[in-house]
Amino acid sequence: MDAREQDGEDSAGESLSELLRAWRRRPLLRGRVPAAQQRRAQGLSQQEVARLSGVSERWYRSLELGKPANFSADFLDGLASALQLSPVERHVLYLKAAGRPPAEPEGDTEGVMDEQLQHFLDSQAPNPAYASDIAWNIVGTNAPLADWFPWAPHRANLMRWSLLRPEARHQLVDWRNDWARPYLGQIRYVRARHPQNAGLRELERDLLAGSREVRELWALGEVHDHSDGVVRRLRLPFHGGNEVSVSVVAMVPMRFRALRVVVLMQMPRGHVVRNGEREG
Repeated sequence: MDAREQDGEDSAGESLSELLRAWRRRPLLRGRVPAAQQRRAQGLSQQEVARLSGVSERWYRSLELGKPANFSADFLDGLASALQLSPVERHVLYLKAAGRPPAEPEGDTEGVMDEQLQHFLDSQAPNPAYASDIAWNIVGTNAPLADWFPWAPHRANLMRWSLLRPEARHQLVDWRNDWARPYLGQIRYVRARHPQNAGLRELERDLLAGSREVRELWALGEVHDHSDGVVRRLRLPFHGGNEVSVSVVAMVPMRFRALRVVVLMQMPRGHVVRNGEREG
């Protein structure tokens, strides 16, 4: 029986104690302590980590020993800084010490695009594809998306067009049930995750001020997380006003977690959709 099994940690993987000891013993941390005070070949002592974190040695030791406590975000962030943890390591620290992930950064809603992500969008042709930021501002499109939705490449906002523009109610088939209600539910979900985000606050305010029907649907209190996998219908000028069905593929790039990437996979002609679900 190894130490982790004795400590009852085997079922949960590595213990926080093991990770903290490994992190503070890394040679790269030697530079955090003046050369005159360096007495070991590598890493930091518990006392040094505590000092760099702004807490007592006793407080830090209790964490490394695995003793339960109400560790604050300020303490965990200070510890992550002292140990020079990467963003992923900081995430694990929170999960192990507090049982929750760290709060997501609030910042603005300006999206990030690069050449590789744009190439991905372009490679989805002939299917339309776009990338949007946290507040649904469209930050990248491919050529088919611009053909289908000529307004989209001009850094438009998906939700403002879909929920407030009169033509959207005709072009998005079954606008109320298949588009407006799920979209508003997604906005509510993301607003709950980013309550201080200025772009999301402004989006919610504009939508509720701009339409009585949107206000009525918002009052239903529905919550949706995403549209990945759903089938929806469109009636666009690009298709001569004929109805087409699309399967929505939505994803989040690992490098740009504040972005959404959406591909509209056109379904075969004659495809039947009822209540937003595909029938084979």
